[in-house]
Amino acid sequence: MARRTDSRHRKRHFFLSRCLLLPILCALGLGTARAVQRVGDALSVYALQDRGRVADALASETLALIESSPDRDRFELYRTYNRLMGAWVQAELSQTLLQQAEAATSSAEEEEIRTTLRDQARFALWELDQARMDLERNIPDAGQTEHLRINVAIRALFIDAGSIFSRVLADQCAHLQCARDR
Repeated sequence: MARRTDSRHRKRHFFLSRCLLLPILCALGLGTARAVQRVGDALSVYALQDRGRVADALASETLALIESSPDRDRFELYRTYNRLMGAWVQAELSQTLLQQAEAATSSAEEEEIRTTLRDQARFALWELDQARMDLERNIPDAGQTEHLRINVAIRALFIDAGSIFSRVLADQCAHLQCARDR
């Protein structure tokens, strides 16, 4: 029940933040389309920061499990850790580009960053999907309950982050198309 309430709270916060930020950004001289883009960017950055905290916690749990596990189990745990970290590096790079696009001071600079962001988001999506499929192919034995729990949590994180990157990618493609039509 607490999880469902938390989800409702986040959705309400998401809606209210859009409603409050849009008029402010328009008043600052940004056009409506650009203001909407900036609000979408901010919400995506917030969502990715939230997922980044989850990724950090899972990385810490995995490292602790590696330290406490017998040698015969460590290889697969290291593989799990490497898949998490390799995919999340791509996610963090996309997040950084998104923040740079928000902070761009000229249209030309913003368009260049968003072009790079579009390509990076596409690669991050691919990397998250590849890592998730690799984790699915290498599911730990039922007796390795902690490793199995971490594996499931990482795959869920990748699916969740993938939906954010799909939205970021769609936003970038829409923005760049509008920029070409001008």
